[in-house]
Amino acid sequence: MKCFNRSLLAASVLFLGAHGANGSTAYGTLNNFDTVNDTGQECHGFEIEIEDVRSTDITYTYDWNHYGPPRITEDLSNPAHPKVLIRYESAKNPNGTWAAYTAVPTTPIKPTNGHSCTNPNVNEGCEHFGVGFYGAPTAVRYNWLVDNGGVLVRHTSPVLVGTPTWTYQPPVGVQPARVVAVIPAPEVEVKVNKEFGEPSFVKVIKTTLHNANDVALGDLVSEDRDADGKQDWQNGEPAQIETEFKLLQPYIGNDPAKKAAKAELQGQADVVGDGSENVTRRYEFYKYNAAANTIDGENGEAMCDEVNPTTNPANPKYLHGIGTEVEVTDMYGESYFVNCAAQVVVGEYIGAQMAGFDAALPLGLIDNLQDGKRGVKYVSRSVVIGGTPPYNIAPPVGLPPGLTLGGNGVLSGTPASGGVYNFTVAATDAANVAVSGDYTLRVTGAVATRVLSVQKPGTGTGTVTGNGIDCGANCSVTLNLGTQATLIATPAAGSKFAGWSGACVGTASCVVTLNANTVVNAQFDLLPPGC
Repeated sequence: MKCFNRSLLAASVLFLGAHGANGSTAYGTLNNFDTVNDTGQECHGFEIEIEDVRSTDITYTYDWNHYGPPRITEDLSNPAHPKVLIRYESAKNPNGTWAAYTAVPTTPIKPTNGHSCTNPNVNEGCEHFGVGFYGAPTAVRYNWLVDNGGVLVRHTSPVLVGTPTWTYQPPVGVQPARVVAVIPAPEVEVKVNKEFGEPSFVKVIKTTLHNANDVALGDLVSEDRDADGKQDWQNGEPAQIETEFKLLQPYIGNDPAKKAAKAELQGQADVVGDGSENVTRRYEFYKYNAAANTIDGENGEAMCDEVNPTTNPANPKYLHGIGTEVEVTDMYGESYFVNCAAQVVVGEYIGAQMAGFDAALPLGLIDNLQDGKRGVKYVSRSVVIGGTPPYNIAPPVGLPPGLTLGGNGVLSGTPASGGVYNFTVAATDAANVAVSGDYTLRVTGAVATRVLSVQKPGTGTGTVTGNGIDCGANCSVTLNLGTQATLIATPAAGSKFAGWSGACVGTASCVVTLNANTVVNAQFDLLPPGC
């Protein structure tokens, strides 16, 4: 199992890593989440929008759901604030219908049933997605995709699952390393003339100890596959509840106290020794029950922001607020009072984020590469990640013509020919750690061809053979663009092979890659009499 990549989020500390120049530390977080289809209609995909990162910053994605590997694109319309879109989407059947979907739940999904989200053979109305990235994004947004006249568009309601960030303080002298997890309010649009966006509740569950085990992408799920009594996201550690329920609500006003109280939940610092220990978290998200008219009509603030966990702890659906009465203003400016303690404020479970932090990212490879299209620039992807740069990467044999894998581990270029290409990526970092992986990259569009021609300008005779050429009689052949052809020259009796010219030189076999129409000259000369 490959290790899931971490986003590099380090505020006011060193910033090293796979994209840095001086070290092997890759500060970061891994994010992998369940999400419930609460749109009320079948969905046919999911989109993650990450602001202020590039496609080369995207590392691993979680691909084991109803949609498979996502399509990654860049939005550079605002060069100062690039965006990356990770789009999971259904293919279409020959008759134009969607081949995959996420069902509408027939009953509310409970957190304990979240493991069904990770099984593509089950379709109970939830999915499991995940994405890792370098850098410090300013916003991460999640949206279900629904059908709109045969085209997939974002559903009007964003997904209320937040993305945690981490601040890492490396060890200094005798002071151990520390990491602080912050879960912001889910990124949603705040309505015009309002100060607050849509509210939700988050419950934080953390591991009580830390270890240096690498956390695999496939282990950040809501199940216990090894039957050790611990969910896989716990990384073999026991878990405890750190915070019962916390109201999260986006805030764009100017009151710092309200922002601190509503817009994020900052955990306490975890001591991680020399930085080798990993920290894992699970964040469960629930709707805010607005049925009791406890959202202020003027500014959108949810007024019942505390939860009484003793109401019925076995069933979060019936968790009430705390306190007596709060003043609420309706949309017309009229005030009324609501008793929060008499209201069920925690609504349906809508998803969970499994997250972790690892201060030293091991050398690894991404799992899958998305398809390309002939003549269209391929979105640049970091194939080799983590470890200790610089990398030593063997040139892959069999890459699509027009694509290259640079020494920084980034695949880029414009595919020049359609087809299915199989190749192996093998890399070693400066710490002498080696990884390798096999890839299949499909390029749609016609297969481009080029002509290989052989000329024999000398006074002697002989044959040139290889890749369909038998010259002799056949001195040209049409081959797929990018084909590596090998030609062998054999002199006839009374002649000698004097060497190649044109696309090849020397007297050994001619090896040439057809990136253009190519001419090779094979010089055969007569031997002097008596030789």
